[in-house]
Amino acid sequence: MTKKVKKNLIPIDWNEVNKYIECGAKGTEVASALGMHPDTLYKRCNEEHGMVYTAYSATKRQKGDLMLHAKQYQVAMNGNTTMLIWLGKQRLGQLEQPRNNEEFSGSLSVLLQAMHSIKDSGQFKELINTTCSSKDAVDTICSSEEERKRDKET
Repeated sequence: MTKKVKKNLIPIDWNEVNKYIECGAKGTEVASALGMHPDTLYKRCNEEHGMVYTAYSATKRQKGDLMLHAKQYQVAMNGNTTMLIWLGKQRLGQLEQPRNNEEFSGSLSVLLQAMHSIKDSGQFKELINTTCSSKDAVDTICSSEEERKRDKET
């Protein structure tokens, strides 16, 4: 019978591991920081804590998430307007609205009507010629427009 010789195990500072996990580090990143293969870290976690690494890291990561939420809240409550707005959007579903929604919609509607009338009046090609410097771009835009008109007629 051959006896298995136990290798010298790399010591793991679990407090350090916990800090890495709380910061959001993945298991592979933690293992790299400790100078070991990820499988070694996972196996040792199971041996020393009686749970798989995924479960262990989930509890530690939740603690880090909670600390982050608390800090964001503290910063917002201390008057940081940007953080207040961000938390309002994230937690309360608040959205930014145009100041005058009717005015915006009306202006856009007028612009679209003007564009359609120019396109339909034959001034479209002239407008494109004056705004585009590349003849290829003008030909491409105008030929596409002419193809659309033909498609509509058929």
